[in-house]
Amino acid sequence: MSNNKNKIKLPASMRIGPPTLRVKNLQKQLSFYETNLGLQINQRYKTENNLETVDLGFKGIFKDHEEPLLILKHDPDAKQTMHNFAGLYHFAILVPDRKNLAFAYSSIKNSNMYFDGFADHLVSESLYLHDPELNGIEIYSDKPRNKWQHDAEGYVIMDTLPLDLKSLLSELNQEERKNNTFPNGAKIGHMHLRVTNLEKSVRFYQKLGLDITYDWSMMGASFLSAGGYHHHLGLNTWHSLGGKIHVNGEAGLDCFEIIVPDYSIIDTLQHELEEHVQKSNPDQLLLADPDGITFLIKSR
Repeated sequence: MSNNKNKIKLPASMRIGPPTLRVKNLQKQLSFYETNLGLQINQRYKTENNLETVDLGFKGIFKDHEEPLLILKHDPDAKQTMHNFAGLYHFAILVPDRKNLAFAYSSIKNSNMYFDGFADHLVSESLYLHDPELNGIEIYSDKPRNKWQHDAEGYVIMDTLPLDLKSLLSELNQEERKNNTFPNGAKIGHMHLRVTNLEKSVRFYQKLGLDITYDWSMMGASFLSAGGYHHHLGLNTWHSLGGKIHVNGEAGLDCFEIIVPDYSIIDTLQHELEEHVQKSNPDQLLLADPDGITFLIKSR
């Protein structure tokens, strides 16, 4: 797969905004996110389809960004996804540093939650779990950017190695390990999607203005970003190759956000990706990727 040769390049200052999950049991989901991740309700409101929606964040807002971390949309009639569906693999919560990752690990472990796994990706360290409706969650901290290695072609070198939990916990003293508070200052760092055709999806997101940073297509995955970050977006076909595309109204990922610094990018993307536009206005653009996964491009 070649890197991005298109005229559009998303700026390094872009970031991933909150994902919206369509959930069947709102109270069960709220209990999980409030109890285990320490999220608080920012606001409740109804969508245009009269679905109750809840914005969740830390202490009402983020320290840096006045937006929720996660949005839950209650739809008790949401369609159940099949095993080979296109949609969410996981959304990834980035915490400020390694000590905060240790706090996250300790607080979740103390709440008797089960982890799905742990990993050292060379550029970051990660904890994996899922919510009651099986939406995947990654919680991670980045290693210093000057420690990231690159291969001869300039791609970031990543891997999936065992995480040294003993070393991670050594970031905390005995008293801190009793802390059940999830760290503030967290934000969405990246999204990882299940897709049905990797090459087609990579081409689409390159056209959107992202660059391949790690080409693992031989293993059914690729990672893309803006500004040389290790990845803002992961794509894989591990369970979904040739499978079922996303249909509106399914449980799971309903939408996610990409936030850009100015309106001109939105205007350019609207013309470049016209056939994928679902809805538009001057400061935001709703798009659907080749698998019908929707995302909102917004300006700050």
